[in-house]
Amino acid sequence: MHTGDNPNLADSFMAVARRIRHVHMGALEPFGLNPSQSRALHVLAREARPMRLRALADHLRIVARSATDIVDSLESANLVVRDNDPADRRAVLVALTDEGRTRLDAIDSARRAVATELFDSLDSAERDELQRILGKITTER
Repeated sequence: MHTGDNPNLADSFMAVARRIRHVHMGALEPFGLNPSQSRALHVLAREARPMRLRALADHLRIVARSATDIVDSLESANLVVRDNDPADRRAVLVALTDEGRTRLDAIDSARRAVATELFDSLDSAERDELQRILGKITTER
C-alpha cells in the first residue's frame, strides 16, 4: 500500500503527534519548562561531560542563538551551568547541575505517566507493533 492509497494516514499521524505534544506540554507545565528546554536537558544528560554550546545547538537542530536563549533560561533556573572551555577560551561548555538532574528525573517520570495515559488502551502486542512500525518510519535512509 502506498500513502497515496490512504490520504488520511498522514492526517491521522499528525493528529496523534499534536495530541502527544499537547499532553507533553501539559506534563512539563508544573516544571516551568517548555519542550525545547526539556530536550536540551535530555541532550546534556546523555553526555558524559560538559558539552559545547555549539554542539548542543547541533544536537537540537537549532541555530546557536536559539541554543543560547535556551541555556540562558535553564541557567537562570539553576538547571545548567556554563563554563569556559579550557581547550578553547572562545567556546562555552554547558553541563547539568545536580538540581537539573533531579528535575530531569521528575520530568522523565511525568513523561512515563503521559506515555501510559496515551498508549495504555493498546494491548502489549499492539504497542510492540506500533513501536515496530514507528521504528520503520523513523529509520533514516
